[in-house]
Amino acid sequence: MSDLPVPDLDDLRFQPLVDAAKRALPQRVPEWTDHNVSDPGITLVEACAERTDQLLYRVGHMTARQRSALLRLMGITPLPASPARIVVVFTRTDGSTGRREIPAHTEVRTEGEEPVVLATTEKLVLAEKQSTGTVEAVEQPAAVTEVLGIADGRPGGRFPTAHRPWGPNTPVKEPPFGPPLVVRVGDAEWEAVPTFAEAGPESPVYWWDAASCEVVLGPLVPVGGGPGEQHGKVPAEGERVSAQYGVCRGRKGTVQAGRPLIVIAQDGLGAAVDHVVTPPEDAEDWQQALDRAGLDLAPLRRAVTAADHEQLIGEHVPGLARIRVTALTRPTDSRVPTALQAPPRPADVLAGLVAARDPRRAVHYYDSSGTITPCVLDLRAPDGSSGSGDDVPDPVRRAGRLDAVIRTGEGSPRLWFYGTTCLWDGGTEQVVSEEFPFVPGEFTSNLDAVTLLAAPSPADAYELFFFKGETFYHRACTYTDRKFVPQDGSRGVTSLISEAFPGLSPQCQQSPDAVVVFGGVFFFLKAARTEPALWRREDDPLHVLLVPRTAGDPGERPPDDAFAIPPSTLTAVKNVVDASRLLGERLLVGEPRYHPFGIAATVRPWSSTQTDVDRAKKASERALRRFFHPTAGGPDGRGWPWGRRVHAGDVFTVLETVREHRGTTAVDLYEERGGGTVPSVEVSDGGLVRLGAVEIEVDTTDG
Repeated sequence: MSDLPVPDLDDLRFQPLVDAAKRALPQRVPEWTDHNVSDPGITLVEACAERTDQLLYRVGHMTARQRSALLRLMGITPLPASPARIVVVFTRTDGSTGRREIPAHTEVRTEGEEPVVLATTEKLVLAEKQSTGTVEAVEQPAAVTEVLGIADGRPGGRFPTAHRPWGPNTPVKEPPFGPPLVVRVGDAEWEAVPTFAEAGPESPVYWWDAASCEVVLGPLVPVGGGPGEQHGKVPAEGERVSAQYGVCRGRKGTVQAGRPLIVIAQDGLGAAVDHVVTPPEDAEDWQQALDRAGLDLAPLRRAVTAADHEQLIGEHVPGLARIRVTALTRPTDSRVPTALQAPPRPADVLAGLVAARDPRRAVHYYDSSGTITPCVLDLRAPDGSSGSGDDVPDPVRRAGRLDAVIRTGEGSPRLWFYGTTCLWDGGTEQVVSEEFPFVPGEFTSNLDAVTLLAAPSPADAYELFFFKGETFYHRACTYTDRKFVPQDGSRGVTSLISEAFPGLSPQCQQSPDAVVVFGGVFFFLKAARTEPALWRREDDPLHVLLVPRTAGDPGERPPDDAFAIPPSTLTAVKNVVDASRLLGERLLVGEPRYHPFGIAATVRPWSSTQTDVDRAKKASERALRRFFHPTAGGPDGRGWPWGRRVHAGDVFTVLETVREHRGTTAVDLYEERGGGTVPSVEVSDGGLVRLGAVEIEVDTTDG
């Protein structure tokens, strides 16, 4: 007899690995020119190649049980057979014409001995005289009852299933331990547990090993030199272990477009496959799961980034047209008040003063020929008209320097910071570290800026900010009689300016000349620059913004409640978000802020006939409503971009494409609620626009 051929499992050995690494060096590290064995770097390459050779040898001799254990450690689980998802077209067959409601979960099936059963995902309403309608449907798993094996009376028994049970990948707040699986030992049903740690020796529990697709019974855990502890009940020898679960057919459950279907429990209706949304797939083997993981295609179950949250919600919650997860860090109105611009303010300031409550003026202190001089500007005047007053106290003038100055209200005393000293108006000089004993030492001298953010309530509550270099310190305080005292339960936090005020340029992130707050927006002054930014608190939540699908014509004005989120959808999103978020992460789920606005435009038709005039009006309005639609608008037709403002030029661009008229002569934008004409419609970060009234005037004059 001849010897059986032995496969060469270890086909990539030490020397080829070293040679491959050396060939890569000129491209990866051109400055590395010595590739001889005496080079220390080549010694490290050879050490890595030897270790890789050993690992490859061990992998080549790995058993199925060892492979499953490694897959389990890597968090890689082969996927079960996936269900088919199709669109079903229902047709009346009984001649009725009245309104008919086809409830969600209505089942349809294919013909044959082994039919594929599908259930609709949403309710379908056939309006009066409507004969057909379409709705999505998904394949229903077939029930399997299987005897897994016979217990041998020993602990730690493993019983594989013939098929990989189907289970949805949707994250839930309290996930089940394994797929929907019913395990019976004898006639008793046993409970699934995530771990045997809390199970006693008589607890009828099992654990599902998703990597190896096995039902695992309680093990005997060694303890010291004793007999060990039993976790989970051990079935008696000879007891039958069985399971009931659902399984999809995979590619055997494929249905083609146009295939007729039988409607179950609904008379007077016919059905057929309109088109296939997602074809079914067979269950993965371990190699396919490993390849998918290598391509970073493993299904998400935990969200780390905002994009992860958006992907999970989009995969597991139907009925949503758009999803946005954002920190909402950009001001709604990013325009800089005239009084804070340069000019009219000095291009280089030492300190800026804006009252924390009800501010009327901005005072800019600058160095004029060695003297600290104030420049007072009206915050509410469109031209920043100048004022006078707010002189510098004598001690500050004699010191010849000014770091910062703050005040709680227009008539309140000011607090001056210079060097290591601070001074209240009319008071005596104090050391900053003694006036603010709760502030870290590095923020008590040579400050870049100090500012106040007034809390909505109570009236004496403020957030106090000290800026120095690229960092700042803040703490919630109360103000009484020229004294800031930390609020009970508050804590001071030191943060990077770049992280807490996203969107600032690199220049303003380092040693700002002054920082003032106006309208809840922080304005950073650096040389001639003035940049607005919102403060992102350390505990600020992420905002999950949802826009539902709408069935209406994008060219028509939608009802006021068209984009309201159904309660069931809101609940489903909250469940997914809560189950997939990181520990300690906070998220708020809701709808985006919609900014209503109106448009008035004048167009010129091709002729002055009433038909052309009416046609030009109708076509112009439809084009505008479609372009500014939350889900079908924007330059790419996928919805108006998040946070993008509207300019008159956008309206001109849209109207230029309307073939029913030959030109546009005038465009006005106005705030629908306020009624005033505006140069642009400001949109908040994460906000969208809603077009309200559209007034199209037609100019029929010649010329």
